Amino acid sequence: MKFYQALLTTCVLSVLCACTAPNALMTHTDSSGSTSAMTRTNNPVLLTEIGVDRVNIVEVGSLKKIAIAIKNQRFNTKNFLYKIVWVDAQGIEVNPEGATWKPIQLTGREIKNVQSLAPNPSAVDAVVYLKK
Repeated sequence: MKFYQALLTTCVLSVLCACTAPNALMTHTDSSGSTSAMTRTNNPVLLTEIGVDRVNIVEVGSLKKIAIAIKNQRFNTKNFLYKIVWVDAQGIEVNPEGATWKPIQLTGREIKNVQSLAPNPSAVDAVVYLKK
């Protein structure tokens, strides 16, 4: 499991070198069980303000748990919303009513951890959305 965490962190950091604040971060677990991360953005302002510092995925019993360290890239306080959506192996959202937008406030250069436990064992990947 530590290998997958290291692989995921490496993938995220290499992607984030060019793009430090995604509107969405999506993990992907392939059939062999290895996990990778992918970022997408369409908000250039958010891109310069908020970054993802770390992503860890662990198994808790038969469920997956994701922990994400979100970092304020600026020196002033930032307020935004995030939500974590779990999807199954086919990319279909699991428990759509369970994913709600949550407010988060980061002071200058602060890093906060957010986490989510998969709602059931069919959830294998997570999509993390950020918005202002």
